[in-house]
Amino acid sequence: MKFPESVTIISDEISQELDVVAAFVREMGFPGIELRSAFGRAFKDLTPSDISLIQARARSENWNVFGCSTPVFKCPLSDRTAIVQHREDFKRALDVAHTLQSKLLRVFTFLRDSSRQDSSWPTRVAEELRVLGDLAAGSNVRIGVENESSCLMATADETLAVIESLPANIFGVIWDPCNVIYVPEARLPETGDVTRLFSRLFHVHVKDAVRRGKTGFAMPVGVGEVGWRGELAELRRLGYQGMLSLETHWRLEAIKESDLHLPAGYSFSRGGDIASRVCVRNLQSLLALEAATTASS
Repeated sequence: MKFPESVTIISDEISQELDVVAAFVREMGFPGIELRSAFGRAFKDLTPSDISLIQARARSENWNVFGCSTPVFKCPLSDRTAIVQHREDFKRALDVAHTLQSKLLRVFTFLRDSSRQDSSWPTRVAEELRVLGDLAAGSNVRIGVENESSCLMATADETLAVIESLPANIFGVIWDPCNVIYVPEARLPETGDVTRLFSRLFHVHVKDAVRRGKTGFAMPVGVGEVGWRGELAELRRLGYQGMLSLETHWRLEAIKESDLHLPAGYSFSRGGDIASRVCVRNLQSLLALEAATTASS
């Protein structure tokens, strides 16, 4: 893993404005972006005109779009109407991915609610995910299932319980160790988690936080309780060839909790440019330190 070749960033962690995102990515030397909200609109609400503008900019900037960050299945597992709508959102996201030549769509595993009291929830979640797999069949788009504190699949154990029953040619893990910090009942993330998940790992999100009592608070990368130096060392040892995707989340002015769970729009992106610069430099230093340590050992 090298900086900047192995690093990308979720677009709205910089700005909602495409010109600002492009200038940031160009300055940092990143090979592309991970797309989430833009122009004040959530991913699912991006218009054909929005996608055409992003496509044109990707071509002119020679970007890869390393992933499309959909909110698919951030809904209750018990809400059949919502599930049907989210399937439709996924179909459209597939079209967007094809247009942008993106090979990864992110999805979730339903809201972390009373469904967890039923021990069959991993099976039920996997059944719904298989429907998305059928929709994506025949395309070159893979489905990355992200662990998320507000969803049923948040910890490494929960991730394994879901992902192991899904076909590996289509489904893999988008691992975000920081999200575990926001699960009050969970132990803090450990480097052994990514080792257990590695055979199914597609993509890694990079952010940091601390847990105080039962509450997580976003921090600059490398300052929180993820232990990114150890995490990066383990990823290198395992031979990880994917991208490290910065998902800053931290701001000089705190983000509303509601925006953290469904990030989109100008209120979420406010202050993202300067905060992301801090996190990029921290990540760059961590990668350099880890590489130097590896070279001297």
